[in-house]
Amino acid sequence: MRGTRTGRPVRGGRTAALGALSLLLVLAGPVGCARDAAEPRRALTVLGPWTGGEQESFEELLELFEAEQGVSVEYQGTTATREVLLSGLLAGDPPDVAVLPVLGDLVDYEREGFLEPLGEGVVDEEKYDGGPWLAQPAGMDERHWIPVKVDLKSIVWHEKGRRPDPSRADAERWCVGMGSDATSGWPGSDWIEDVLLQQSGHEAYEEWAAGEMEWTEEAVVRAWRTWGEFMSGDGGRTAREALTTDHRGPEGGNGLLFGTGPGGGCELEHQGSFARHLYGPRAPEADFVPSPRLLPGAADRDGRDREVSADFAAMFRASPEGQELMRFLASPEAQRVWAKDEEGWARGEIPFFSAHEDVGEESYPAGGRDTVSRRVVRELERAGRLCLDASDVMPPMIRRVFYEKVLEFLADPGQDPTGLLGRIQEVQEESERQFRQRFRREPERLDRICR
Repeated sequence: MRGTRTGRPVRGGRTAALGALSLLLVLAGPVGCARDAAEPRRALTVLGPWTGGEQESFEELLELFEAEQGVSVEYQGTTATREVLLSGLLAGDPPDVAVLPVLGDLVDYEREGFLEPLGEGVVDEEKYDGGPWLAQPAGMDERHWIPVKVDLKSIVWHEKGRRPDPSRADAERWCVGMGSDATSGWPGSDWIEDVLLQQSGHEAYEEWAAGEMEWTEEAVVRAWRTWGEFMSGDGGRTAREALTTDHRGPEGGNGLLFGTGPGGGCELEHQGSFARHLYGPRAPEADFVPSPRLLPGAADRDGRDREVSADFAAMFRASPEGQELMRFLASPEAQRVWAKDEEGWARGEIPFFSAHEDVGEESYPAGGRDTVSRRVVRELERAGRLCLDASDVMPPMIRRVFYEKVLEFLADPGQDPTGLLGRIQEVQEESERQFRQRFRREPERLDRICR
């Protein structure tokens, strides 16, 4: 049985208005229904955000599933998962499984009836109690997604052997790039989110991320001002360069930390644990410190709250094979394979991090080239609170405007951010008004954003 929340559209026999997804687009027209769950399907399609080396690691994992189940799996990796998925939904041909890095989109898809419930036994929920990985709207009666990969965000990367001096964390020493194709601006949102978390605490952070605190409240304004003052510290040069710099660094390079040219060859980079995939062959030279030690405005330099992100898998077509793939991706056995071993690191592969409590520090390389992975896991396991990336859990429309205003703010980081934040608040209130009008209820709030 599908979800039973009042006013929720049911998939069977309906016409989908894709514009209702995120209240952004108005794309009216019939969208194909899922194939009958009883129809045998011996081939699966998977859409995900991983390309390059990350894609190769994931495809190795899928090969194990293919060998075990006799099911062929075709993976499509793209940095434009949202656009590709919407195109497939509009054409009535979505992938069987999609992995998305933003929970806010999945909430919209579930509300519109595009997601298939996972069924009993796919997720052992007790094994994810150590974090916010199972966050979902209050009142959702079935689980529709699972975390398959997680990352630690409240960290600052530096070159091994060059431990940063907290007293000299001025802007000109930092690698900062806002470019990211259709989602440019998100690296700046990470800065603001982490500043707010370390400056005002997890309760204020969660209230803001859930949409229960207005954007013009003091905690939010103060975080923007703190970041703006920091980015203005070198006359705004770092801010200006960030607007024209890709966060991945130059194509074919080694990311920003080890790169050259604008934004590169710097000393510090506020970036998630996935950043080592950007550093190429120089990844083993990268080390990190927790961000509170260097972040402007941090109230406690030894603070234990950490911002995190996750990639979530969801099923868009019902089939026994799809259920088996979801169960496989959630299993500790598959997660341990993804963590890799010393042999994997000898091939230059970088581990993925798991939210599963049975895949702990001991699952990662003990020494040699990689002591950093175990330290990342240690931070995840010993944090006071883990808080999901705030923009990732926001509705897509709010997230998009957030990114836009980050870019506008960086163009003049010394400005009073109140006007920009007021505009985001207006968009949020309008989207909530439209939601009430369409669904005849209050917007659902995600629970356990911090845990």
